[in-house]
Amino acid sequence: MTFLNTSLLAGAAAFAIPLVIHILNRSRYRTVEWGAMHLLESVIRVNHRRFRMDQLILLLIRCAIPALLAFCLARPVLTGSRVLEGNQPAGIVILLDNSYSMDRSRGVQTHFQMAIDSATQIISNAPRGSQFSVIAMGGRPTPLFDQPIFDQQAAISRLKQMDSGFGAADVASSFEVASQVISQMTTARRELIVISDFQQSDWNAYATAGNRGLRQSLDNAPIQVDLHLMPIGFATTFKKRDQPSSELSSQKAPANISVDGIQIASQAIAVGQTVPVRTAIHNHGDETQSARIILRIDGKQTSVTQTFLAADSTSQTLLTCEFDTPGSHVVEVEAISDDDVSTDNKLAAAITVWEDLKIVIVDGAVSREPLKSESDYLSIALTPFTFGRVQLADLISTRTVTLENLNKDAISDARVVILANVSRLKDQQLEFITQFVRLGGSLLVTAGNQVDLNWYRQKFYSSGQGPLPLPFGERQGTAASSESSPSSIRRIARQHFDHPALDFFNEPSNGDLSDAIIEQWYSIDITSPEDITVVARLNNGDPLLVEKPFGQGTVFQFATTCDTDWTDLPTSSVWVPFVQQIAVTLASRISPPRNIETGQSAILILDEASADTAPTATETDSSSATMVSVSTPSGLSESLSIQTNQNHRAVEFNGTRKPGIYTMTLPSGAPVHFVATTSPVESRLQTISAAQLNDVAEALDARLPGSAAEYLKQDQLRRNGQEIWKYALALLLAFMASETILQQRFARAIQ
Repeated sequence: MTFLNTSLLAGAAAFAIPLVIHILNRSRYRTVEWGAMHLLESVIRVNHRRFRMDQLILLLIRCAIPALLAFCLARPVLTGSRVLEGNQPAGIVILLDNSYSMDRSRGVQTHFQMAIDSATQIISNAPRGSQFSVIAMGGRPTPLFDQPIFDQQAAISRLKQMDSGFGAADVASSFEVASQVISQMTTARRELIVISDFQQSDWNAYATAGNRGLRQSLDNAPIQVDLHLMPIGFATTFKKRDQPSSELSSQKAPANISVDGIQIASQAIAVGQTVPVRTAIHNHGDETQSARIILRIDGKQTSVTQTFLAADSTSQTLLTCEFDTPGSHVVEVEAISDDDVSTDNKLAAAITVWEDLKIVIVDGAVSREPLKSESDYLSIALTPFTFGRVQLADLISTRTVTLENLNKDAISDARVVILANVSRLKDQQLEFITQFVRLGGSLLVTAGNQVDLNWYRQKFYSSGQGPLPLPFGERQGTAASSESSPSSIRRIARQHFDHPALDFFNEPSNGDLSDAIIEQWYSIDITSPEDITVVARLNNGDPLLVEKPFGQGTVFQFATTCDTDWTDLPTSSVWVPFVQQIAVTLASRISPPRNIETGQSAILILDEASADTAPTATETDSSSATMVSVSTPSGLSESLSIQTNQNHRAVEFNGTRKPGIYTMTLPSGAPVHFVATTSPVESRLQTISAAQLNDVAEALDARLPGSAAEYLKQDQLRRNGQEIWKYALALLLAFMASETILQQRFARAIQ
């Protein structure tokens, strides 16, 4: 306890006045001899003890009255164990949850709007000279300011510009960022306030009394940090840290539906092609829900269906669409339902639609005879309609060049380059082929009798530094004959194909690759590299088709020929879909990807940096402009500089924190879409229980204000204490009234 007017406590010495008067009155008594006194002695002896007690009570009350009066005038304040801080500036850091679960509505406001109001109220009532910092917890923790600021109005203005709907709250990382921000503050008093809906998916890991991991970073601060956990949207307020005034609302899962996934064919999509779109719709609630599923292409509704979902279940829906124009497009699925959070009811995917896919075939064994050149069977398989003179358009267009005519211009507009039994490349050819793949192009290398094994090992593979996935080993197998036993004949192993290039053949009606005979092939040793994927094997276990990422591109290596010299695969019924699936898969590998996770950079490669480097296979734009604009899901626009290095021109955007569609507009005006997605873990709208929240508060040594008003009230007590002079004044008045009443009563008793 302390006093605001300490000097007035001296007035308490006035308690001595009634005492002195009492003593002086006693000293003035004189003994008078009176003859009839003996008649009263018996009465005096009986009442003397009670008389002295009455006088003592009156004396104590009269002494207490001036003491209480001085006590009131001194303005006593209850302070507990802390020194009063008064209007001392504070360093206030607010961890504000802006994850998509905060979009849940409560009355006319969402939880996020309630959180903004609470944070605004706290900052508005902070002492003059306080420092402020606000850290958004959704997705990747991000401070709103580069460093703590003193301007209250600037902090409030930035708060009101905040947006919600981000990924799940990253609690651990948020505390780490908060600890760093707190260390930058200069005030002697530090406050960390967490405003959140405390979802189970975010806080379960910390809902144990023994878990102090989050507190450790705060304990390392040179100045004590007061931690406050402020729950938003709870049906309760908390009186103190370890005693909630009531239980939280029921833990029954509220109604909520989310779109958890979109599956679109991984192969290249052509103009006019019917594309199936499969979606996963999840009902997170405890009751059956119905939902209307809408498919939109570039914001325009194209298909609608209705589905019913059982409690806590997932349903698959299938819709179809087609595209009229080539280029970048967005497929978006929305589930319309009566639920608490609409933010997770939408999911999108960015796709590229091709007018045609250009493939360059480098023929390593040219012949004038029909079907004797190395590229003949490839060309037929890649453009069957063109060769069959059918009035249908092929998605793929091919151009065949000889090794002598292979140059940079020949592959300038290609998505895929195929080296068909090419003996070796010149150093300059190897350089631009390597650059072509490194910048996002795709390469298919097939074997044959023209292959220079030493060059492939030393130059093309180059101890793993070159684009070739693995060096070719020795030639295996012999020509098949009618006398060959079935066990000695090599075929493509019958298996379930996980790779998208061959998953087409998992459906028996699409053909059986094991029908083809592989007479000869090169061995490929895959014991050491970790980035190699075996796409297909022979029935003896030898790899037949392997894949390796190289730079931004992809390389496939085929261990046998693409003509009939070593295999009858080109004459089988599966040859056309086999080659088509591989080529389309290679052509579809857009790198860097357009569908990314929140926080991942959106990177767009525009074109080659100079005439001395190989072109990219991603996007081309002939404009000499140096800026590209990007629009975000929040509706904001930003200009990005085109970065140029010795290899290519590219644009990189690092602000993909919020899930949704990001659109880059090229200098030519063409849009390129990126879609950032996040985990749907918060879609099951369940908070931690009251007991768990108290365990978290106990583990973190935190207070639990139920609202901003309650926090400010507690803060007022910490800064200024609780004045109790009103209670002392009431006691003073009671004593004064008691003195009058008792005086009259005792006087009547004496009479």
